[in-house]
Amino acid sequence: MGQTIAEKIFSRACGRPVKEGDIIYPEPDLVTTHDWYVVNFDKVLQELGIERLHAPHKLLISTDHEPVATSPLAAQRQRQVREIVRKYGIEHFYDVGRGGHGHVFPMEKGFVRPGMLVIAYDIHVTNYGALGCMGIPVVTEISEVLACGNVWLKVPHTVRINLVGQLGPGITIRDVAQKMISLIDVDAADYAAFEIGGPGLASVDFSGRQVLCNTPIEIGAKTAFIEPDQQTLDYLQTRTSEPIELIKSDPDARFHTVIEIDLGLVEPQVAVPPTPDKVVGVSQLVGKKIDHAFLGSCAAPGISDLAMAARILKGKKIHESVRFFVTPSTYEVMSEATVLGYIQILVDAGASITAPGCGVCAGGKIGTMADGEVSINTGTRNDFGRLGAMNSEIYLASAATVAASALVGAITDPRPYLID
Repeated sequence: MGQTIAEKIFSRACGRPVKEGDIIYPEPDLVTTHDWYVVNFDKVLQELGIERLHAPHKLLISTDHEPVATSPLAAQRQRQVREIVRKYGIEHFYDVGRGGHGHVFPMEKGFVRPGMLVIAYDIHVTNYGALGCMGIPVVTEISEVLACGNVWLKVPHTVRINLVGQLGPGITIRDVAQKMISLIDVDAADYAAFEIGGPGLASVDFSGRQVLCNTPIEIGAKTAFIEPDQQTLDYLQTRTSEPIELIKSDPDARFHTVIEIDLGLVEPQVAVPPTPDKVVGVSQLVGKKIDHAFLGSCAAPGISDLAMAARILKGKKIHESVRFFVTPSTYEVMSEATVLGYIQILVDAGASITAPGCGVCAGGKIGTMADGEVSINTGTRNDFGRLGAMNSEIYLASAATVAASALVGAITDPRPYLID
């Protein structure tokens, strides 16, 4: 019996062949965490009597959840993070202004390659799957990884997603990603590795590939990744000098579930509260008034999202009843968007541009919501209270749907604004 991509990556990380269901202790190639958990893991390590990390050279820390300290307490936490970085001799620390979103910029900087295993604190490390890397979140068990070098995992079963066809006019890959997680049976998704490929993948840009890998975690998947291809090589060509292998599942590999999605049959999708997989077509919500809009997060990671919003809003003004926050994912994305004029278009339309990172999606720091308010945004989650008041509603959608809705002041089908 052949191996899936997940089994191959874990076999390499374990130094021996493994199969679905095995309990293993794999050695990661990279470990990541962010500013909101550094103080916590240091406290755990101190309680355990750990004075040095197992492999400090493998750890990457990003200041992305709160790149702008909004209180003395936040400023003190940032200072503690810098002290902890120095104490443990951590080389890969990307502080304020130096990287952006930790689920995005490490790919820009060549830290991530096909076939790698990354173990992380935060669940949306699955974005790295856009390059054929397997990102595994372990949440608070990251302390054990930092102390011992690994933690036990089970080799997941694989759900194979085959994309066919082409996106229709005005449809984005975010619409496909939201539709995808609404189609998968909960039992099939639980602790699964989502392997995404098929002929339709060739038309999906790098930003869209991140989005496809971002969403499955919300329905219980353990990880998600793209079957790497020529586009993977093209993206990494100037970003790393390390050897790159386009790892694929064997022809006789065993998949738990195989699903085909025709890109041409998807309409704009909106996730209604309180979960990201509770998805309906935008036509069912057109006209619902909004107070708040947000474009950003690791689920809207690339320049194409800003380009889409700029196309819709060029020469126009955001509705007077809406406050619209825009957070470029990384400094590389913000720089490109500035050069291309997208930032100026969004500012002229009335958007508030925030520092690269998680932005509003981190919850509770900037762009919060009051009781009775409604938001449409490109964030990752829409549970009640995620962005402030419990008595508020969050709808998740593509950058196109968010921008069109901010323009109109109500949830809106973006296609009339995108089809020439």
